[in-house]
Amino acid sequence: MTPEKLFHDLLGLGLSWEVTESCFEHERGTVVLQLRATSALWPGLHCPKCRGHAFCYDHPKELLWRHLTVFEHRCELPCRRPRARGRGCAHTWLVRPPWEGLAPHFTKGFVDAGANRQESGNCACITRS
Repeated sequence: MTPEKLFHDLLGLGLSWEVTESCFEHERGTVVLQLRATSALWPGLHCPKCRGHAFCYDHPKELLWRHLTVFEHRCELPCRRPRARGRGCAHTWLVRPPWEGLAPHFTKGFVDAGANRQESGNCACITRS
């Protein structure tokens, strides 16, 4: 199994997204997993306005998400997520990837892990008086 396939399975990306490259940047101490949408994304994607079929319109600038630590190293997920357009109404929107959490630039796993630590009391709280 390749590292890309392993990380794909661990991230639970399904058929619509893939890890195209994985590397460890020694100078930054960071694991980088490059992600992209596959052609399997489009048949099931519908426009939120007209409910018609959508297609890939373009891929704007690359965005970066912070993920959980991998073997005690920072992990980042860069992706040029696609913009979709409805065939019937020409409405255009950014496709939301399955790893995206509620906090911008953090994955669901990263945000959930922080919430779990806080709930369990494993998070140090600092207050100013």
